[in-house]
Amino acid sequence: MAVAANKRSVMTLFSGPTDIYSHQVRIVLAEKGVSFEIEHVEKDNPPQDLIDLNPNQSVPTLVDRELTLWESRIIMEYLDERFPHPPLMPVYPVARGESRLYMHRIDRARAPLLTGRDSGAPCEADSG
Repeated sequence: MAVAANKRSVMTLFSGPTDIYSHQVRIVLAEKGVSFEIEHVEKDNPPQDLIDLNPNQSVPTLVDRELTLWESRIIMEYLDERFPHPPLMPVYPVARGESRLYMHRIDRARAPLLTGRDSGAPCEADSG
């Protein structure tokens, strides 16, 4: 979900210093060569700006002019479309689909490591 944000002169990323999803977005911003400001957010003490912009008060949250986005995958897709060069995904649909499958498998494999829990459910990507 996106919401209207206060106009800012520079793209701003609300980021958790040790949050892996925030780190993913910072990597994309660096790969794209995008100028941005970073606001480090303490998990138990979100700044008022973040509270006002994101009803979930979650990181990462990206503010680009009047647009506010959260959820790392949504932010990364937006950045790849807004700044198309260099592209993050392959040009060809088959290669793009394979890349998405690999990313899904990585996300599924690392989730138990991040949460300390294993759902026990097999990954759909591994079943076929």
